[in-house]
Amino acid sequence: MAFLAPAFLALGLLAGVPLLVHLLRRRVGRVIDFPAVRYLERMEQEHSRDLKLRNRLLLLLRLLAVLALALAAARPIARLLGVGHAPMAVAIVVDNSLSTGVVQNGQVRFDSLRTDARRLVDELTADDRAWIVTADGRVIGGGPEALRAGLDALQPVGGRGDLAAATRRAVGLARSGMPRTPVVAIVSDGQRSSFRSDSVVQSDEVPVVTLLRGGPLPRNRAVLQATPEPVRWTPGGTVTLAVTSPDAAAWRLTLDGRTVARGTVPPATLDAPARVTQRLASTSSGWVRGSVELDADALRADDTRWFAVRVAPPPTVNVRGEGGLCLGAALGTLVDEGRLARARAGESRAVTVSGADAPGTRLPVLLTAPRDPIGVGEANRQLARLGIPWRVGAIARSQVLARVPARGGAADTSSISARAFDGTPVRTRYPLQYSPGSGAAAPTSAPDTIATAGGAPWVVAGEGYVLLGSPVDPEATDLPLDAAFVPWLLEALARRLGDDGRLIEASPGQVVSGLRDISGLEAPDGTVSPLASDRLTVPAQAGVYFLRRQEARAGALVVNGEPSESEFAAASGTSANTNADATVAGLVVGRDVVAATDATQWQDAVFSRAAGQALLLPLVALALAALLAEAYVSGR
Repeated sequence: MAFLAPAFLALGLLAGVPLLVHLLRRRVGRVIDFPAVRYLERMEQEHSRDLKLRNRLLLLLRLLAVLALALAAARPIARLLGVGHAPMAVAIVVDNSLSTGVVQNGQVRFDSLRTDARRLVDELTADDRAWIVTADGRVIGGGPEALRAGLDALQPVGGRGDLAAATRRAVGLARSGMPRTPVVAIVSDGQRSSFRSDSVVQSDEVPVVTLLRGGPLPRNRAVLQATPEPVRWTPGGTVTLAVTSPDAAAWRLTLDGRTVARGTVPPATLDAPARVTQRLASTSSGWVRGSVELDADALRADDTRWFAVRVAPPPTVNVRGEGGLCLGAALGTLVDEGRLARARAGESRAVTVSGADAPGTRLPVLLTAPRDPIGVGEANRQLARLGIPWRVGAIARSQVLARVPARGGAADTSSISARAFDGTPVRTRYPLQYSPGSGAAAPTSAPDTIATAGGAPWVVAGEGYVLLGSPVDPEATDLPLDAAFVPWLLEALARRLGDDGRLIEASPGQVVSGLRDISGLEAPDGTVSPLASDRLTVPAQAGVYFLRRQEARAGALVVNGEPSESEFAAASGTSANTNADATVAGLVVGRDVVAATDATQWQDAVFSRAAGQALLLPLVALALAALLAEAYVSGR
């Protein structure tokens, strides 16, 4: 037996009150013999046995009433005769991933999952504690009415979510409700991508009951990719799209809601999608929202994929000869392709590209280390004059490999900086030393080391500058021979030193950091939400969200679902859940993990885990019966 409110057991001490009264009534005072009442003594002696039995019965009834009420107040739970189920702590995991939005037989599959969860909530009592945990990380708590309202407001999100993380959180919430019986109830469409083998959940002693609502696998069309090249159009560029479809599918491409291209792709699979590269030109300027769309099918959420580009004249550069021939040739190629423009005389926002020892430079600048060690002193004086908090160290000629620092504890392998610098041989380098100076103001943000060489900073960047610790020359480094060097050079000039801003691609629910200079997020409907920190959780719905710096757009956050959500394959490997028990047992490990085959079995399995029944009502009934019996006996 367990008690939900064991402190109320102290009320049992009140049982001493009727016992004390009974003992006080037994006290006998001084005896005075009156002849007139002697016949009463004879009558009392004749009935003394009956009176003793009556008083003892009254005492027992009063003690029973007090003890029953004390036990009832302590809310006992036991596997005895009771009413309903014992109080439970139920965490209901509702899968609201993108794939649950599929329409079959005129009904959205998520509506079925929500109905199953609602029926479970309807069986809860005021003594239970319950939570709704969704695949995108939301937690809804409160009484049954609050849970019903939360379920009614839920909708499928624009991505896969993380059902394993939601289950782990649900296990913790259910465990926090003890001594109520903890139970986790999962309802999902059972899609394979929701149950990944590398995300095993340890439930330990907490029972987990799962309902996988699979169904016939629909014929689904989906846009898997929509990639603009380059990020900055001047004013044109290309969009590469990838489509999977069981039959030929028509697509259309839009910019700011206006259709600008159409076409058809042949049948293709998810592993080998049909790809199309479309050249476009935009009549708009600034940040532009784009999409690739297919005709609606059973799963409408993956029929559209979003992208964003910035349409603006090419960045202007002032190329000086101190940067070297390789750097000048790379910039010349970008100018010839229309990606860059040469600055006119007196243009204030042009980016100067030069050696660090060149006189007369001004921010913004892209600087390289001196070609001759004799220029180190002049380079450091020019860096101090420009307010750049770095200094060029003594030359080092041993060959090392450049490395890109890890970001957030994970190695950076996909960024353009990683492709350009990581593993690049460096033979001549000037280790860079951070030196803000005693009289200089503290930088507004930490210095950004893009790459290291020999353990020391080699490429650094900050507000208005990028500094390389080697000359851009094949004798010093293989950097100018790398195919990623020219794209990185354009990215540095256009985004880091120019006004292109930041383009972020993410899935719903991810956390994006490093937004120190962003003040708000503009949603697709035009509403702006302020940002209080440099981190934000990616919105649940797909679309293009613009990063705002005060009133200006300073970048774009492109939110799309994972392509894996478009693969309709059940976790068991079939359209039915014939192997659901084995699937769940391999993904949720604990003492009591079961998979139900229908909603009724799922609900029964959840409540069968209760630790017996609540004894509140039987104990209150017992106390009332004792009081009624006491009133009857004392009135005779």
